[in-house]
Amino acid sequence: MELKNKIEGIIKAAASNPGTEIKYREPLVGFASADDPIFDEMKEIIGPYNLHPKEIFPEAKTVISFFLPFEEKLVKLNSSSQDPVKEWIQAKGETDRLITEINEILKIELEKEGISAVVPEIVFDYKSRGFDVVWSHKSAAYAAGLGTFGVHHMLITKAGCAGRFGTLLVSAKIPPTPRPKEEFCCYKKREKCLVCVNSCPAAALSVKGLDKKKCFRLLQENAKAFPKLNQLACGKCVTGPCALKSC
Repeated sequence: MELKNKIEGIIKAAASNPGTEIKYREPLVGFASADDPIFDEMKEIIGPYNLHPKEIFPEAKTVISFFLPFEEKLVKLNSSSQDPVKEWIQAKGETDRLITEINEILKIELEKEGISAVVPEIVFDYKSRGFDVVWSHKSAAYAAGLGTFGVHHMLITKAGCAGRFGTLLVSAKIPPTPRPKEEFCCYKKREKCLVCVNSCPAAALSVKGLDKKKCFRLLQENAKAFPKLNQLACGKCVTGPCALKSC
């Protein structure tokens, strides 16, 4: 419990004073056993290219997942326009850098206690690999009990889905976080909502699934609007009722 509290404390402290233009609500932190059968199931569902935690780090005993939820002001700003919003796109880059910093702090602090840690790398190379990535932070967060997937294919947590996820694999055993038994998606819970589907400017979403090619084309167009930011982002589908809380 002491180690768990230390990890949560480091993440929450970093998010409360992030050194970024945007601000965050209180982070969520979850834990999954690296031996959880769900990681084998993911390999079957997602594809053989999706790596098991122990394929990345053989000594891994625990998968740490954390979610940095964006402040409400940023969500409202993005929902107020159908056009790409600079602040939202900027938030993606800033938050990814903050997640890298948090993982580095965690690695240093854990090393002091003789615990090794590895950050799973995501290499998105559409030209040569398409949409196949070796690790999904959202899937890891699901395994670690942080939420359930919505119609928009985003993971909805108790703090919503507007934010970014990070993952760290560690050699220490930490008690796993129970996975939710209820749905956090409004539509999956009571077949009402679909704000995400109606908000998608690329018309890439439906209750049947996500057209990744349509979504990616829009992200590329958004990147052209703010080339200096060099980020692929949109976020219109995560500005509905599930943006800031679960349903």
